[in-house]
Amino acid sequence: NPTFIPGMTRIKNLMRRTFLIQLILLTALSLQGQKTPPSCVITFPHCNAYFEQGKDVLIRVYASDAGGTQVGGEVSKVEFFRDSLKLGETGTDSSNTFTFTWAAVPAGTYRITARATDNDSVSFTSAGVMITVDTLVAKAIGLSAKKGKYLGNIVPNSVRTDFNDYWNAVTAENSCKWGSVESVRDVMNWTFADRAYNHARDNHLVFRYHVLVWGSQYPLWITSLDPADFQAEMEEYMAAVAERFPLIDQIEVLNENMCINTWNREEHAEGTPYFREGLGGPGDTGYDWAIWLFKKARHYFPNTKLVINDFELETNPAGRNEILDLVKVLRDSGLIDGFGTQAHYFNVDGISAGTLQNALNAMAQSGLPIYVTEYDLRGKSQTEASQLASYQTSFPVYWNHPAVAGITLWGYVEGITWVQGTGILNRDGSERSAMTWLKSFMAEQPDVGYPFDGVPTTVDPEVNMLINGEFDYGTYAWQMDNYNDGSGTMSVVPDAEMSGDHALRICPSAPGTELWYIQVSQDAPVEDGKYYEISFMAKADMPRIMAVAIQQAESPNSLYFEDTVTLTTEHQHFSFTFQSAATDPASKLKFFAGLDAGCLYIDSVYCKEVDVTGMIQPHGQPPITIYPNPASGMIRISGIEKDIVHIFDSAGQKILSIPEFSGGKAIDISSLADGIYIVQVRDAVSKFIKKQ
Repeated sequence: NPTFIPGMTRIKNLMRRTFLIQLILLTALSLQGQKTPPSCVITFPHCNAYFEQGKDVLIRVYASDAGGTQVGGEVSKVEFFRDSLKLGETGTDSSNTFTFTWAAVPAGTYRITARATDNDSVSFTSAGVMITVDTLVAKAIGLSAKKGKYLGNIVPNSVRTDFNDYWNAVTAENSCKWGSVESVRDVMNWTFADRAYNHARDNHLVFRYHVLVWGSQYPLWITSLDPADFQAEMEEYMAAVAERFPLIDQIEVLNENMCINTWNREEHAEGTPYFREGLGGPGDTGYDWAIWLFKKARHYFPNTKLVINDFELETNPAGRNEILDLVKVLRDSGLIDGFGTQAHYFNVDGISAGTLQNALNAMAQSGLPIYVTEYDLRGKSQTEASQLASYQTSFPVYWNHPAVAGITLWGYVEGITWVQGTGILNRDGSERSAMTWLKSFMAEQPDVGYPFDGVPTTVDPEVNMLINGEFDYGTYAWQMDNYNDGSGTMSVVPDAEMSGDHALRICPSAPGTELWYIQVSQDAPVEDGKYYEISFMAKADMPRIMAVAIQQAESPNSLYFEDTVTLTTEHQHFSFTFQSAATDPASKLKFFAGLDAGCLYIDSVYCKEVDVTGMIQPHGQPPITIYPNPASGMIRISGIEKDIVHIFDSAGQKILSIPEFSGGKAIDISSLADGIYIVQVRDAVSKFIKKQ
């Protein structure tokens, strides 16, 4: 629907501004000269993603200090931005992935970025990601919808009607290669490239540009150019691509550069020397030409992830190390965002799961997310059963590896793929065994991305301001932050014998010297003068203390509420009521879990507005009034004449019964814990707050 295509003018203005930022960033990196900056790559959502207004945007960032020539320590925090506005930050990762939830996003077109900072205070800002938020409901497209990673395929020349049934990422098979676009100098043919891009754009799918530089399928006229003309033509081509396709999520800047290979030729691509010499030669770094190429790509594609790509990486350690050496130089200057492996049948069919896992671990030493760019299998014996076995062995290893951010199959219709036997769908639309298995495998994967069908993404402050307080959707909407010398992990565990089927487990690995050094939080906006009730269940592996707070998210980090509880090995229900003295739409509910090494568990977390004067009266019942309210020592109840009064805590446990109570008498509540209590007289009920 063209209504939801971001305005080209806005995108171009953003690109102009971000170009200046990138120049400043690259200058700063060259001046540092001391240490490789951390990587910082937004792997979810993709550029051109669409969200329904009022829903949450889950942002996942891959950030690492590995992969450069100057090896550093570790990433200490990742900050998340919408345009120039900081949304939040986190210091907690899961295998180098840092997660943040931007809640209840209003309609608009946004540029998302992230900034990673390591423990040496060296920072790097990611390429941008353009997203659209509007009124239409988002569609779940492809087998990997909601799974947190894309699963894509190629568009040869036309788009099959069943494409969106299976895939949510698009790569043009040949029509974006320089040789296809500009076989005649200065005559551009975009017909089939437009077709692939427009399908991705109009359906809000990932679009991958394949490729900028490849020593195969290049224009033959470049071979006679001197270096100055070569570079001018290369830059002209990049500018044309950037102008025509502003919503590219990834671009393969350099393809098949490997020299150390097991093939019977010097180069993986015979034309690579033309590019190597035409773009500046080896120079002082040995890779000056590649640095020039990636710098220009960063200039023209500030909202696109820059990727290097090759084959044989699973089975050729020497060649893989050659690519990793080039990546180190590019990482030093913050010029690369992804490590691409083609994963073709000729080196993946027959590989063991263990060997493949080790190869991916080695690729992850780049410090970058891994993109599987051209996955195709046919099986060692080239039968349907053999192909199925090959998929069952390798695909789960790729998909489940924490560094792999997405997979693209290189064709899916048997008879029209580049190699016979690699299709997993017959031309008539019937499925081969590998496709049937793949659909089943993807359906079994947990939902971790948008759209979250069935996951509560809006809140009702009268019921619960929080999302996922029972942790039935994993850690969704919760984030963990570690400060100073504190560090820990959070995970959702079953069978904690608390509320429902799941509970959150927080385990300090280094508890630090203050409770607040380890924090788990979620947005909980407050308004001045309103009362709020916080309740939760908690226990620990051993007796320890924990704090709960409502706190300002930014400096000076004012505390609107804080209290400390003592946990035992048996779960307890805790409830607190407070009146906010400030209005803060970005405040957070926090659990402070540092200082003590014991793991703790929380469940059934609620934060909601409460009306301290309101009464809930069944029809026809006489009103009862409690005063003062809130109270600290005594309360009185009017409207009662010799009737029995019951008082319950917020968990529904009866704590007191007073027979033949008459209105106006005082009830001593000084021994009660602070919180909300319910008074019942016959069928009439009312609430009061006990507060010191």
